[in-house]
Amino acid sequence: MKVTTQFFAGAVLVAAAGSGAWAQSAGTWMARGGFGTIAPHVDSGSLSAPSLSNSKADVSAASQVIGGVSYMVTDHVSVDVPLALPFEHKLSGAGALAGVGQIGKVSALPVSALVQYRWMEPSAAWRPYVGLGLTYAYFFNETGSGALTALTNPGGSATKITIDPQLTYTAQIGSTVAINKQWFVDVFYSFTPLKTRTKLSTGQSMDITLDPSAYGLTVGYKF
Repeated sequence: MKVTTQFFAGAVLVAAAGSGAWAQSAGTWMARGGFGTIAPHVDSGSLSAPSLSNSKADVSAASQVIGGVSYMVTDHVSVDVPLALPFEHKLSGAGALAGVGQIGKVSALPVSALVQYRWMEPSAAWRPYVGLGLTYAYFFNETGSGALTALTNPGGSATKITIDPQLTYTAQIGSTVAINKQWFVDVFYSFTPLKTRTKLSTGQSMDITLDPSAYGLTVGYKF
């Protein structure tokens, strides 16, 4: 959280140095692009039998090109659709499997739609906002490693992984800061409560809480 706070504050201060008057009034469209990170806060359950007691997993953070489109419904309320390329996360052993290393990887694509409330007047150079909306967490390209196969199906065919998709919600804070009348910088932080289940082709399963934080910095254009 300390790193996230510093990232957020630093981006706003840098952008504010070059800001000028502009308007985010009703009927305005805004498109943006940049980079973002998804960082799961993992609380893993244990792999079901047959397995070593306390066999758990961890999930790495991942960064990717992101973007989005917003529409100002009123001078203070906007609808936002974030966009991104898939995030690739590494899966590694934890608990009794802590020394195993990477046990797989997965691509994740969160599909979200949010309603945002923006403070300050439409002509203000700096407009902080909060957002709330729905997120469909979709997982694909799940791949198990040789280490996972050795643990769960030694001498057999490669162990395959599937991760259940989930519908949940996302809460967000952020800010837009004007560069000039058309261009702006957007910085945000969001949190998504997310629990899912990982299933193996061996018949074993693992419940896992991901609860990812996401943060990003983009440059946008209004029209």
